[in-house]
Amino acid sequence: ESEEAADGLNETNMYAYQLMTDEEKRLYREMYKAVTGFMKDAELSTRRRELLDPVFSGMMADHPEIFYVDGYSFVTHTLGGQLQKITFTGKYTMSSAQAQQKQRQIDACVRSIFSRAPERGDDYGLLLYFFNTVIEQTDYNLNAPENQTICSVFLNGQSVCKGYAKAFQYLCQKAGIPAFQVSGTVEGGGSHAWDLVYADGAWYYVDPTWGDVQYRNQNGSMETKDTGISYDYFCVTTEQLLRTHRPDNTVTLPICTATRDNYYIREKMCFGTYDERAIEKLFSDAYAKGKQSVTLKCTDEAVYRTFRRKLIEEQEIFRFLRSSGSSKTVSYSESVQQLSFTFWL
Repeated sequence: ESEEAADGLNETNMYAYQLMTDEEKRLYREMYKAVTGFMKDAELSTRRRELLDPVFSGMMADHPEIFYVDGYSFVTHTLGGQLQKITFTGKYTMSSAQAQQKQRQIDACVRSIFSRAPERGDDYGLLLYFFNTVIEQTDYNLNAPENQTICSVFLNGQSVCKGYAKAFQYLCQKAGIPAFQVSGTVEGGGSHAWDLVYADGAWYYVDPTWGDVQYRNQNGSMETKDTGISYDYFCVTTEQLLRTHRPDNTVTLPICTATRDNYYIREKMCFGTYDERAIEKLFSDAYAKGKQSVTLKCTDEAVYRTFRRKLIEEQEIFRFLRSSGSSKTVSYSESVQQLSFTFWL
């Protein structure tokens, strides 16, 4: 504990750090001290080069606030064929003064976000607010500057998956909610990043990028011209995540089984049977609140097939939509993997 205090670290809620051996934790602290101090050629206590990559990756996945480092280099020092020491230097993308200036701008943005936050109850409400905020203030853009860091979201309003994930993680950590950035691939084989969060006593996966309908239109996983927010990947289980996402094996991840804070369950949008009165209430509440869309989630494939047959094939959806003239058209998307339908009002 004294070592952690000396490094300026409070690692209680840092996910990767907690999984490490004592040697790895010491190396993690040394790397953290080196990069946050913009040090060059910092001597490391380990002589095991194979530890550098996994420990550095874990540290970066724990710390979204380190936005000024893009990789590292190391030098091995030998004498008579014997390894004497390893020195470490972060690949700094800016000077310490530039980083401090950007951090002040980030602080101002984050203060503004927190000033509009809902009154703190359980973690769910705050997580939902962070999720919505990151998506609403960010456009998905493959060519966005600084798109692997929180700067792209908080300062530029344009990012890619890693920027979304790190910005959401940063807000969670600022609120005292443990969050870890997960890397892997998604269906179709593309590399991707999302989050692991510890909310209200349980672990969940959250993917803010896949919550951005604009992004999902671009990559073809949604077929609608509308924009907005999808909650298919807000506080989901491991089973739900693995239908479309594959984490890489760099860190052991928990098996997430809790459903209490899943969006559809909390918002009473999850259906185990085709209940016309409950569906009617969902749509009328959405109209009353001025919402742009309504999403229905099904508990299993059989229920999903029933909803699809009745709402779409038999066109019962028009019983719940408020008519806009004589044309019978509806804009909707469906997710077979997440067993959900989204209808735009």
